[in-house]
Amino acid sequence: MEVVRSCIQGSEEWHSLRLGSIGASSLPKIITSTGKKSTQRAAYMYTLAGEILTGQKPQPYSNQYMKNGIELEPQTRMAFQLEAMKQVEEVALIFPDGRPGWHCSPDGLIIGEDAGLELKSVIPATQVKYLDKGVLPTEYKLQCQMSLYVTGWPLWYFCSACPGLPLLIIEVARDEKLISIIEKEIHAFVKNLNELVNKLKR
Repeated sequence: MEVVRSCIQGSEEWHSLRLGSIGASSLPKIITSTGKKSTQRAAYMYTLAGEILTGQKPQPYSNQYMKNGIELEPQTRMAFQLEAMKQVEEVALIFPDGRPGWHCSPDGLIIGEDAGLELKSVIPATQVKYLDKGVLPTEYKLQCQMSLYVTGWPLWYFCSACPGLPLLIIEVARDEKLISIIEKEIHAFVKNLNELVNKLKR
């Protein structure tokens, strides 16, 4: 795999490197957490085709909660390191060898382990729900498994945080059945995407 350390997440270079590439967080636009095809599949393909053909990425959607999450990420990362007693390296992107059309953007790599980190800063009600259930939230299952697929690693850490509440730290192991579905579906998606791009280039 190829680990990109030359830029920071959110920078112009980072956005440029991701043009037309499936990100782990966007996998729910291709399949659902049960492995079925997503209703957003066609729209997402048109979005990526537009990126490839124009060399431009649409302005990403953002709301105040998302902005707060970005601002709190360094604090959340430090809290994770202290709680889990692990050191974290920040990186921009990870591509499989040859950049076949997909990637992940981890919130950190665990130093000394073949493992990555996904951080989420959430509102109090959401964190209380996550803590009550004590498992990986379903909405992040695909993102973590996609990251494990991209890296080939055995483990990913999920950590959610909210000021004034305990952290939730979950160790996410590989789900080989789901990963096999991910592999099949993204290969099929990229094949169809390339066919669409080539058709429009004629």
